[in-house]
Amino acid sequence: LTGLPPAYVITAGCDPLCDEGSAYAAKLREAGTEASEAYFPGMFHGFFGFGELLAEAREAQRGLGEAVAGTVSGRKIDGETPG
Repeated sequence: LTGLPPAYVITAGCDPLCDEGSAYAAKLREAGTEASEAYFPGMFHGFFGFGELLAEAREAQRGLGEAVAGTVSGRKIDGETPG
């Protein structure tokens, strides 16, 4: 898990994979890889795709967008620095 790009792990309280998601994020951090988590206690596996219906999904989508933007801003692309 060392040397992987930053991760943004979204977990849902009613998802049978919730504990595994949290454990994955912890293992990434232990390996020195940047990993942040967003936990949505009342949500289910796959809620992320229900942005038109669920405020929690929209919040998760915004969080992911912000995480990606924070990761790529200021990075070199094709040898050039944006801006």
